[in-house]
Amino acid sequence: MAKQFRLDDPTGKSSKGRSVLQMISRKPCEIDRGQQPPSLAMQAKALLALAWPKTHVKFERDWRKASSVAAKHYETPSLTRVDALWIPVDSVLEKNREENEVYLEVLRANGAHLEQTRYIQDIQIGNHGRTLASALAKAEAFRLLARSVEREGIRRPVFLADVAEFDLPYRMFRFDGHHRAICAKYLGMDLVPAFVFKVTPPVVSRH
Repeated sequence: MAKQFRLDDPTGKSSKGRSVLQMISRKPCEIDRGQQPPSLAMQAKALLALAWPKTHVKFERDWRKASSVAAKHYETPSLTRVDALWIPVDSVLEKNREENEVYLEVLRANGAHLEQTRYIQDIQIGNHGRTLASALAKAEAFRLLARSVEREGIRRPVFLADVAEFDLPYRMFRFDGHHRAICAKYLGMDLVPAFVFKVTPPVVSRH
């Protein structure tokens, strides 16, 4: 059963109820504005996020780390504007989708099998070099987040850059909120609140 998302004005329900604020179209460069505008509070928070320097720093750091971007030799674009939207969870998770099952696995695992999950062994220990104790603590924090999302909805929107003009294998470049989106997927939610940033046109580095 799809949960209701809460963000100041809890009106973004599942697509089945058709009372969503906004949804992203399946077409490459179209946004379906939906039947209702976003709440003023939601849009105001989006504008504050655009003005916050750390938003730009985080985007630039994640952009430079992304292997899909590096393969195309794109220079880092600038964030230019932002919209507060409700986005299908599958669109949010399209970037690095090959890892989604690894993250979902740890939320499904019972306590006895937690240590053997790929989230612990491959991501936390293998990729991040954490000790087993530290990796288990990370997993427990992740599972607590899922319980919080189940009780209260997603209180902090995910951050996405709309890269429809770029030759990348996804429409939305996610740079904050991966764990929250995974929790939404695990709980059967259809949509997640998001701040969707427009970026400057693609430029290929000559270096």
